[in-house]
Amino acid sequence: MKIIEQQAHFWELYQDDAQYYFAIAIDMSSVVSCWYIHLNAKEAMLYQQNGRQFLHDLAQEIVQQSYRGDFSFLEQRKVSKQIQQTMQQAFKAQN
Repeated sequence: MKIIEQQAHFWELYQDDAQYYFAIAIDMSSVVSCWYIHLNAKEAMLYQQNGRQFLHDLAQEIVQQSYRGDFSFLEQRKVSKQIQQTMQQAFKAQN
């Protein structure tokens, strides 16, 4: 697992073989919630075609949904605790 893209203090994109994982910090004024999700095959393809712009757009959509109180996309894509820990270890190893 390694970080391949990031927007400091907002999101990171990780890759483990062919699988992509996205970590995002959502600032809800009084609290910041951190989510760790996987990207599906279509999203991986969109990232490969459009690069950081796709990630920027995805992050903005997630933030807008969250501000509306809709966390269903994040809940459906949540990774296991083991993958989350692997992502966090990759982040620490980079810094």
